[in-house]
Amino acid sequence: MAKENIKLELKQDGVYALLDNSNEETKPTRKDLLEKIEEYKIAQVDANAVNEIMKSTDERPEIKISNQTDIVEKHESVEVETSKDRMEATITFSPPEFGGSNITSDKVLAELKNSGISYGIDHNEIDDLIKAKDQRSYVKKYVVATGKPPENGVDGEIEFAIDIQSEQNHPKILADGTVDYKQIDYFVSVKVGTILAIRTEPAEGESGMDVFGKPINQKPGKPAPKFTKGKNVYTSDDEIELIAQKSGQLVINGKTLSISPVLEIKGDVGYETGNISFDGSVNVQGAVVSGFSIEAQGNIEVKGIVEAASLKATGAINLYGGIQGRFKGRIEAGSDVFTKFAQNARIIAGGNVVSNFLLHCNTTCKGSILLDGDNCFIAGGTAEAGDEIRAKTIGSHMGTRTDISVGGNPELSGRFEQVRDEYEFLKKKYKKLTKDYELIVETGDVTQLDVKRKSLLLSLINHRTSVKEEALQLEEELTALVGSLRKSKGRIIAEIVMHHGVNVAISNSSLQLHDDITASVLRNVNGAVKIEPNTGIY
Repeated sequence: MAKENIKLELKQDGVYALLDNSNEETKPTRKDLLEKIEEYKIAQVDANAVNEIMKSTDERPEIKISNQTDIVEKHESVEVETSKDRMEATITFSPPEFGGSNITSDKVLAELKNSGISYGIDHNEIDDLIKAKDQRSYVKKYVVATGKPPENGVDGEIEFAIDIQSEQNHPKILADGTVDYKQIDYFVSVKVGTILAIRTEPAEGESGMDVFGKPINQKPGKPAPKFTKGKNVYTSDDEIELIAQKSGQLVINGKTLSISPVLEIKGDVGYETGNISFDGSVNVQGAVVSGFSIEAQGNIEVKGIVEAASLKATGAINLYGGIQGRFKGRIEAGSDVFTKFAQNARIIAGGNVVSNFLLHCNTTCKGSILLDGDNCFIAGGTAEAGDEIRAKTIGSHMGTRTDISVGGNPELSGRFEQVRDEYEFLKKKYKKLTKDYELIVETGDVTQLDVKRKSLLLSLINHRTSVKEEALQLEEELTALVGSLRKSKGRIIAEIVMHHGVNVAISNSSLQLHDDITASVLRNVNGAVKIEPNTGIY
């Protein structure tokens, strides 16, 4: 680029050469000057002048090199170049010389057109370059046209439609900033019909264009891969959605999604797992630590000890290690409860309760309480069953109070107590309203009462009437509940002994034992508890 630092200028007395020696790297050479002279066909060149200017140590030396005055002017021009990928066009300016004129925007556009450039021309940039003629470089390449690159399509993907992220196994941070160490997302639980994943549609993308106006094809997106289905999942008819066929735990194995209706917990339910709430069955290989809970829409099975914890299942509960409830443990099953033993716990079952022994427990079931195994005893607390209570020993030799009840429907009994309490409350309320009414009436002619007292009297009358009607409705329900409870039947079997201190209730009859009785069957016969010998035939 050294020749760019040589300028030939035509004056009245001839041609002058002007060199720019300011940059050692681009300093012109004798060859550069002679080529420039040849380029413009300068005649009558003074060789001595050429030698003199080349020897000059000035930064910008100038000297007359020829007497020629008829040199043709050279106008400013541009050279057009394009990049190898045809996405960019540049121009390089050549300066005007010997009185030539500067190039115009139209001439630049004409040069681009002659070079085949038709797309992405930056007219504003060209106009700015033409206006800034005194500032532009004759060395720099200016970008005046840019192509449009193609936008490749996006491949379709399989996206999870539920949150499976990484907050698992971390305590939950509450709104107030405190941490609940019992609320941990130990697993991903889904309900039947939940959309698990979605196949997104691929994007086609958009084609591009080079500066010559030739289209550049884009790479279209590929369809998402087909779902890899595991157990208990299915795809929608259009194969866009993957859906849970059952409620349970989401299991991800590589690219395969499955639903397991059983949640397997290898260790304890405690601070590592938090409380468990699952739309299926739960199997615990370890223990359930005090203060934690399990709630399942299926069955619950625990291999270790259940401490002062809470277990609730719509199905059955099976405790291989038993429960030591410390008067805080609670077991509630929609069907049967099986436990090795139970101590100081509350047990509720929609079916039967089967255990080796019940010690100081409050047990209620719609079916039977069956003590099976080596000890087979009930001592302390309460035991209430719909059909039968069977044990080798009931109560203790020390006369520990033990309340045993069969033949009653726990739901009916509970409703009876609720209705009875509400009825007694309304009776007292009606009595008080009546007293308030009578106090106002006793004051004299009610037609002479002022507006305020008349309004109070009317309110009392309406309220008392409403309370009376509600009390009569409860009275009817009480009568019906008593009749239903009296029709219930049941029996209690003590295969070895029932100790004194045991209170027995069978349907609508009751008995308090002051002495031990051995090998007996207790029934309700004609409204009284009858003790029969245990023959072993039931």
